[in-house]
Amino acid sequence: MFLQRPLYKDSLLFFRFFALILWLLLTVYITGFVSIAENYILSLAMMVGAFVGSATPVGGGVVAFPVLTFIKQIPAKEASVFCLAMQSFGMSASSLAIFTRKIPVDKFLITWCVITSFIGYLLALFYIPNPFSSAGLKVFFSSFWLAFGAAIFLVRRKQTISQTVETAHASGWRLLLFIAICFAGGIVTSWIGNGIDVVFFCVLILMFSRTETVATPSAVIVMALISLFATALNISVGNVSMQTLKYLSATIPVVIIFAPLGILFSIRHGDAFIRKLLLALVIIQYLFTAVAFFRRLDYVLLSMLVIALSFVLLFAIGCIDKRKAV
Repeated sequence: MFLQRPLYKDSLLFFRFFALILWLLLTVYITGFVSIAENYILSLAMMVGAFVGSATPVGGGVVAFPVLTFIKQIPAKEASVFCLAMQSFGMSASSLAIFTRKIPVDKFLITWCVITSFIGYLLALFYIPNPFSSAGLKVFFSSFWLAFGAAIFLVRRKQTISQTVETAHASGWRLLLFIAICFAGGIVTSWIGNGIDVVFFCVLILMFSRTETVATPSAVIVMALISLFATALNISVGNVSMQTLKYLSATIPVVIIFAPLGILFSIRHGDAFIRKLLLALVIIQYLFTAVAFFRRLDYVLLSMLVIALSFVLLFAIGCIDKRKAV
């Protein structure tokens, strides 16, 4: 009976087996099992992070990055390298769950986004250094994510969008704007280990009128591909430290299990559920940021400025063309 099943139906199972073999080799011969005990907080955090990061477009890095930078106190650059490496396992597992369940995605826009965002990632990795401190970076993107989640919720709560997926052959100015936005998302991803998934989801929703149940798995696939490419690049240029490998040893078995559960759970519960979960997640992470950093007036002002500008930008994108992008 097993041999009669199409191979693609078992691709997630094969991937998990392969990932566990890599994890076992990494743990036994390089990091040691003690690294798992030393980083148990990260393992526990990524049970939640992998699930909600795959159930929404924010990615597992939205949990891993603050845990590493504020609890573990490691540099933002090393945190971003780990986030991408970790997501290359978790988001890849989620992507295979999407593939095996034949969940609709926007293949055309995924292709364009991966190409342009990886170019942005390459340029930022070698030529565009992160202009923010770790704290400033967290305040900046926490504020943007809050505006993003609120904008999506407000714009889409009264809309009824067709559930069908048609390939959006964007052309002309629309395609150029899409490329520019994804390019910027690639730059952001080089700084914090995620971000292109949020940007891509935002564009699919506001510019191309896709449903959340199409935009979310599409964003997951984009993040998986960018994470794989970026991790291969980071390995080739020697950006993966021993500490990053120890963090991977503590998280690989967790993310390959919980990440696919997240995307399947959100798709089963529909568009409204994804919007509410996304809004709740960005509010919670913003409150944590506020408690940690808003004792300084400059961070409060930065947050207010980012939220205001983000709302203007997001609603401007949503108003570019009210017609459905097909």
